[in-house]
Amino acid sequence: MRKKSFRISFMIIVLLFTLSCNDTATYIDRLNDEKKAIKAFISENNITVLKEYPSDSVFAPNEFYLDPTTGVYYNVIDKGSYKPNLGDEIYIRYKDVRYISGNDTTVYDGNYFSLYGPVELIYGNLNTYQSTGWVAPIPNVGHEAKVKMIVPFNSGTTYDQSYYYTVYYGLMEYRIGQN
Repeated sequence: MRKKSFRISFMIIVLLFTLSCNDTATYIDRLNDEKKAIKAFISENNITVLKEYPSDSVFAPNEFYLDPTTGVYYNVIDKGSYKPNLGDEIYIRYKDVRYISGNDTTVYDGNYFSLYGPVELIYGNLNTYQSTGWVAPIPNVGHEAKVKMIVPFNSGTTYDQSYYYTVYYGLMEYRIGQN
């Protein structure tokens, strides 16, 4: 009986030790890895980070504004025309999608040429947002605006959040009230 008890106790100790030596990255590790990936991407692409949004909404090609609320970096290519009001439908198309964290170096087409159409959201209705990061530039841009952006996983889609993917969008286009 003692031998059996000893074996069971030994197996429990080995199991607990094995579980405690888990190499899974913590959330803090993921955030630190993301900071490094963003910093490397910014450096590799000679991006200048702006802490203040330009009053005229004019950006140089390598200037990105860091939105302090979402952590999203974005560059306005074309600010578009009229701005949306709360409750307006906004249609988003995007392309040149790259995951800047991780080992995936593929550039994806996104939905820009998709037959399924753009992503739809209702401005101000959080339940319709696939990504809070995609909404970050909207207060500063209007209909037919075009932006580039870096979206941290916390502000990304559910998929990006699940896999801790930081995403660069080479082009996002916003249309207000029309597909």
